[in-house]
Amino acid sequence: MIDVRWRARAAAVLAALAFLPAPRTWAGEVIEVADGVYLATGFGPSNSTLIAGEDAAILVDAHHSGAAAERAASAYRQRVELPFAAVIYTHGDRSHVAGAAAFTGSYFAPNVYARSNFRLRRSVTGVEARKRRQRQKGLLLGQEQRAVAVIDPLPAEEDTGDRYLPPDSLFYGDRYRLRISGVMVELVAAPGETQDQLYVWLPERKVLIAGGNFYQAFPGDLDGIGDRAADFEQWARSLDRMRAEKAEVLIAGHLEPLFGAAAIDRALADYAAALRFVLDETLRGIDAGLDPGELAAAIRLPPNLASSPVLAQSHGTLAWAVRSVYARHMGWFDGKPGSLVPFAPRTLAWRLHELASGAISLDAALDNALLLRDYRWAAWLADQLMLIEPQEMRHAERKARALEGMARDLENPQARNYLLSAARELRLNGP
Repeated sequence: MIDVRWRARAAAVLAALAFLPAPRTWAGEVIEVADGVYLATGFGPSNSTLIAGEDAAILVDAHHSGAAAERAASAYRQRVELPFAAVIYTHGDRSHVAGAAAFTGSYFAPNVYARSNFRLRRSVTGVEARKRRQRQKGLLLGQEQRAVAVIDPLPAEEDTGDRYLPPDSLFYGDRYRLRISGVMVELVAAPGETQDQLYVWLPERKVLIAGGNFYQAFPGDLDGIGDRAADFEQWARSLDRMRAEKAEVLIAGHLEPLFGAAAIDRALADYAAALRFVLDETLRGIDAGLDPGELAAAIRLPPNLASSPVLAQSHGTLAWAVRSVYARHMGWFDGKPGSLVPFAPRTLAWRLHELASGAISLDAALDNALLLRDYRWAAWLADQLMLIEPQEMRHAERKARALEGMARDLENPQARNYLLSAARELRLNGP
């Protein structure tokens, strides 16, 4: 019997995403979201789904660890006593695939389905990557200090033992239809957050399992894993395809499900619109000559999207999404000539210390740097003055002189050309 209390609970979660409660206890529970479709949630950061067939079950995704998967499998068995005929991976993030063998047992190897470009992604290794993850998730903070993320970190005591099963049934093309134990299943290519994403559509039960393309919170976070920066237009098209299914139940890779065709359509439409808005506004800003920091500070969602309950900035943020789009389309270089020949951070810190310790203005310091042929410092000071007085032609002229001086000492022809061209543009067009 479908647990109707979850419909109210899911609505409440959507309304409160920006103000999340205390950290989860990871107790976990299994609920029936549609006839014969069971969701295991709360066993860790990610969900799994069991689809009951006539004489076997289908598993979609498999949690972040063997320990979490074993707890979920035990909870499933209290509701459904069926062997697993198939496992489906919506994408290759380890937090969704690590526990498959805990469900299938040691002596039975089901078909494991994924897209042909499936790629297992593990967390970036190394000391610095580990430090960043700990900071991001607040793992070194006490309970009273840590801000709860939409996708909570692993509990400290969690056994992350690997029970991963590699996929052996890869599908090509856009849509793969198959019937497993009497259940019609459609696997649909849905590149988005990563290129290997798919969603699972159960047309007879009107259930859509979205994988990692929908979070009920603004997309993106600080994890150093996965593909290069996502293609937002491609991601939005995948969401459009999900909308076209007219699902009545939407199961995401994390958090609670959504119920009702109208609510699901609105949620997916808002998500796609936000991705397209960020893409379009960032590209316009790039064409206007703005750098990533300027764009991240300037772009704001329109009111109808800013108020959407599925776009609370409690997972990713708008500013991070803007920087992601910039990086995908323009790479590491922000277009500023000085970025081609930057100061080492320590050197810049000492320069600023000396400047602040003296009784000299930025303007006078710039003139002095040009006099001493300290062109890199002169260019940096000119940039600061142009931010303060953007229409002042004298600052642009002095920056042009500094760039020409920097170019004379460069061996790299591309960098030399860029600096000299920027100097010429400043003289012709002004700041």
